[in-house]
Amino acid sequence: MLNLLSMNSLLSFFLKDMDKITVADIVRFVRKTPASRVTFIANLKKPKIQTDDEGGNYWIISSSTISQVFRSEELIVLDDKIESVSEKKKKATAKISKDMYQCNIDILHNAKEFDFHDLKPYFLVNYIKSTKSILELQGVPIQVIPNHVFTFEENGIQKVGAIWFVAKKDTYRKEELAIFVHSLYQYLLNIWGDKYEVSQDYCIAFDITVGYKLNHTQIAGSEYQEFINDTLSELKKAI
Repeated sequence: MLNLLSMNSLLSFFLKDMDKITVADIVRFVRKTPASRVTFIANLKKPKIQTDDEGGNYWIISSSTISQVFRSEELIVLDDKIESVSEKKKKATAKISKDMYQCNIDILHNAKEFDFHDLKPYFLVNYIKSTKSILELQGVPIQVIPNHVFTFEENGIQKVGAIWFVAKKDTYRKEELAIFVHSLYQYLLNIWGDKYEVSQDYCIAFDITVGYKLNHTQIAGSEYQEFINDTLSELKKAI
């Protein structure tokens, strides 16, 4: 049985030298060669500052704006943000900053074509506060940070769902995106499973760089599950 960790001994055991393990970290681990994984894990245990495209701050402009539009459904927010970010790009002097602003601008332009209605239920949705949590999956403590958690009623059943907007310059492969979905589903089960039925259809990871969504219905009982299990097993061994 999966257990949500607070500040207990198991979490301390795994993270005593490690800042945290994010799903993005897991994907980077998967992409490493077996020989380089040892160094990668060792580096995770060191205090670090994210400065490249893997860092959450790189995408915060577009991801936070898209998250806002998901809830409000006011597309004008995208145009307003594009305009303000374009101004920041003009004033920026460093190439890395200009590139970062342009990447976010491109995503915001593409977001105008997203079907936001397809990302949440066609029912009255009530949003509930989402929190960062450390979840133990197969002995590996993983940070889960959904953008929105919401409840709704379907056929007389109270359900809970969530969406997680993610991004990567070279995009996530479908099996990699499945790790986000799996983690998000277990997060919902652990926190809300005793009060609501967790919706597989609306447990969604959405790659904003390409506008691709994956939900738990698509990965349950599929080849994705074997990939997830093997990945977590290898990660646990490496830790």
